[in-house]
Order: sequence, then structure tokens, then C-alpha cells
Amino acid sequence: MNIYIDGKSITNDQLTQWKRKRVKKVFNILGYKSAEINDPDSMIDKLTNLKMESSYQEMYNKLESKLKLSKTVMRMGAFLSGSRRKFSQTEIHLDGITAEEAIKGIDTLMLNSSDKNNRVNLSACPDHYALRPLGENELEVIETTGNSPLPVQFFIVFNDETGLQTPRDDAYAYQSAGVARLKDGTVIGGVRHQMKDTKTGIKVKLSVEFPAMSPTILIKSHQMHLACEFSYWLQWIKGQKNNNGRASLD
Repeated sequence: MNIYIDGKSITNDQLTQWKRKRVKKVFNILGYKSAEINDPDSMIDKLTNLKMESSYQEMYNKLESKLKLSKTVMRMGAFLSGSRRKFSQTEIHLDGITAEEAIKGIDTLMLNSSDKNNRVNLSACPDHYALRPLGENELEVIETTGNSPLPVQFFIVFNDETGLQTPRDDAYAYQSAGVARLKDGTVIGGVRHQMKDTKTGIKVKLSVEFPAMSPTILIKSHQMHLACEFSYWLQWIKGQKNNNGRASLD
């Protein structure tokens, strides 16, 4: 797997250092003490176990005051930004999997509710608190975007591209695209993640749209968030294919 941000290759060490910082932050947000972190992946496993022990409502209650504040900030940012957007973009190349397998696996993780999928989604990035399918094409997300001091709650409606500004690239046969809204319906951005086959695997273009008033440092940090979660998801999907002879579509 190769990961690129702004055309530059991201090393495993860079991603590990980013994970280490975020794991410590999330332990603190949830009120847990974290041991000295030598292996952030091991600490993410421990963090995931703690998250899995909490119901959705218990997790929401822990974060409620922070979510209310971030909702106010995001609503104001969206209002002041109007239709203007900033873009957080990351590119991933991975061998040994097809674009169709990858997109089906991602869609399954996003929209099919199961304990297994929940564990995978919480493990994909330390900043994930809840990824909860709602209906046929909607996903509730509670996460910290970039290096924001606060987690945020939003809802992505997939296959709704209203207002998306990231252009559709016809060279990419598959995509996962949707608009992101707050609970009151305020549009705060969206996603357009595109995938295509290469000779040996896939090429993935990831793009998240934020209100233009969002700090650039948040946008830059969210590029690493994308690298973290999608590298995990894609490797997991590839692993399921290798174990079962095809990508798992539970």
C-alpha cells in the first residue's frame, strides 16, 4: 500500500506518529488513563474494546456537551462560508484487490449494522466514536475531524450529491459520495471517494468537503485521518478476500 498527501508519499512512521497522538487524545476525552504508548495499534485495540463496552447512548452521553458546542461552531461556520468549501484529499494505491471489491466492502461497512462491522469501524481510526447506519443510505458519524478540539456529530446521505464541489472523475468507475448534514439539516460538506482498477490493484482518491471557514490546519490533519481509516478498511477488506476467496459482504 502507498499513501499520498499533496503528492508526497506518507511513510508508515508518519502514520504511526499521527495515530500515537490521536490515541492519547481520545483516551483523555473519554476519561480513561492511557499507558505509555509504544505500539499505537495495540492501544487502538484497547480503545476499541472500551468503546465496544459502551452502548451508543452511553457513548453519546459521555460526549454530549462537546457535541452541542461543536454543533454550534459547525452551524456558524457553514453559515459564514455559504457555498464555499475547503477540501481534504488523500490518495491510496493498493495491490491485490479490485475496485468493485473495495467499494462493496466499504458500502457494507458503512451501511450494514453488525457487531463485526462496528468493531472494524471503531478500529479504523482512534477518532471514531460511532458510525451507525440509519436506513438504506444514511450513516450517522460521531468523530473528531482533523485535529479539532471537539468531536462532531453529522449524518451522511449517500447517493445524494447535492452541492458537492469535488468533481466526478469518469476515469474512476466506482465512488462513494454523499452530503453531510447536522441533525437540524444544516449542510456542512460532503464526501466523494473514487476508486478505479490498476494493473495490480486499485487507486483511490478520497475527498472530504468542509465549510470554507474551517481552519486549514484542521483540513491538513484530516488528510491523515483519511489515510488512517481507509488504509485500515481497505487492508481489512483485502484480508477478508484472502481468507474467504472473496471480499466479505456480511
